Amino acid sequence: MNRFASILSATALSAVAFGAESYAAMPAAGGMPDSKIESTIQTMSPKDFNVVRMDSLKTHDAANERFGSLAPTSQEARLVQASVIANRPLAQKLEAQHVELTNIVGAEQAADGGVTFYVR
Repeated sequence: MNRFASILSATALSAVAFGAESYAAMPAAGGMPDSKIESTIQTMSPKDFNVVRMDSLKTHDAANERFGSLAPTSQEARLVQASVIANRPLAQKLEAQHVELTNIVGAEQAADGGVTFYVR
């Protein structure tokens, strides 16, 4: 019985560990305020986007104020990056334009439905 209990507890512990890891990597975490942009990115057409480099923005630009202090490793940036990677045709199109996906720091949806990606 002791061997069975050890195996069972090890299995349960590893299932919890891997389950927590995969939940943390999910692009649209529940309760996140900007999860709408992530779901938009996952389903968008790879034709309707623009790429803006952060260093090309003026100091008082609204996008610079919103994304200027974000690092590509921040949680918000990682959610956007994961959403792009989940949309493989979009990721391929961005990579064809020499955009390093891990340098994306944010995204905004325009009124016409297109998305602007901000990169470092």
